Amino acid sequence: MSNISAEMAPEKEMLNWGRLLMDGIPYADLVGAQVRPDDVSWFDYWMGAAGRYEEAAEHAAATGHRQSAGEFFVLASLCAQYAQYLWFGDDRTLGQARKATLYLQAAQYFEPQAERFDVPIDDVTIPGYVRVPKGEGPWPCAVLIGGLESTKEESYQFEQLLLARGVAIASFDGPGQGEMVAHTPACGDFDRFTSQVVDFLVKDSRLDADKLAVVGRSLGGHYALRSASMDSRFAVCVSWGGYVNFENWEGRAPLSKESWRFVSGSANLDEARVFVENELDARPILEQLRVPTYFLHGALDFVPVSQVEVLKKYAVNADLTVVVEPAGDHCCHNLGPRPRLEMVDWVADQLGSAGLLTVAGEARPAV
Repeated sequence: MSNISAEMAPEKEMLNWGRLLMDGIPYADLVGAQVRPDDVSWFDYWMGAAGRYEEAAEHAAATGHRQSAGEFFVLASLCAQYAQYLWFGDDRTLGQARKATLYLQAAQYFEPQAERFDVPIDDVTIPGYVRVPKGEGPWPCAVLIGGLESTKEESYQFEQLLLARGVAIASFDGPGQGEMVAHTPACGDFDRFTSQVVDFLVKDSRLDADKLAVVGRSLGGHYALRSASMDSRFAVCVSWGGYVNFENWEGRAPLSKESWRFVSGSANLDEARVFVENELDARPILEQLRVPTYFLHGALDFVPVSQVEVLKKYAVNADLTVVVEPAGDHCCHNLGPRPRLEMVDWVADQLGSAGLLTVAGEARPAV
């Protein structure tokens, strides 16, 4: 099987290095990727890095350094994630499997631990993790949704920000994402899968069923708008670099278009375009969005900033907080931590958890 990624060079289409840095990839590894020998592929470079961090994790675990073991396993998982990022050849399945396995190994060392769940729906299961602060609950909870080429294993650093503010997290792969992509293609009714995860979460006595947020990044931001519109159990919604309806197919990079073909199970790019333009459209349901909603957008994003006006036109019943960063690119990754910190502070304020912090996974009042 030929590998389109080998000719099109995934690194040429990375949204920006800011995304990798903010998600936890070390700067040294990014530099190494840029100056790697010509005979070392993008995939092989990152899988090699994953192996080295896995060895470091195993050594840390064997010598009793649990925190370091978890951090090293997370790094290994992230490297495997970015190895298969925008990679559509024979090795993609290997990269996905390695990423998921390495994260599962990391989960046991986290404080608080990441508890694996597999929620049935139709004839498949939704894989995910829940992390709950230690101490007396019930805790507010943010449900995290990744985007195109994003997965649940990628959100560790963002989870830490929420947990430090007394907000539990649940992350999962939905149709067309991570562990589900091999058998369940992307779909327009992603909200059904989000609601199934919520059905699972509200049974957990450690969580406050009246204080649920949905936070989606990029395509996940579209799914978040749809999920909060269709499921009244959400009290807060965040669309982080998302959109109401898919626009600007012609402005998307070649490998991004190929990714849409892959995750949607389309036979060709024409079919993929029909899918995204017809199925990824929340305008007909957005009047049902009735909760405080944070919409973060970069003015330099390839997702048109005109989506802000689309949101205002159709989300007529929602209390909107719209933040447009003049120098921001897609998801404002290039702006460093500030947009993320302001966003999680807003979530904590809305959920009533502001003023809490966690120390070794245990929530305490901030002083």
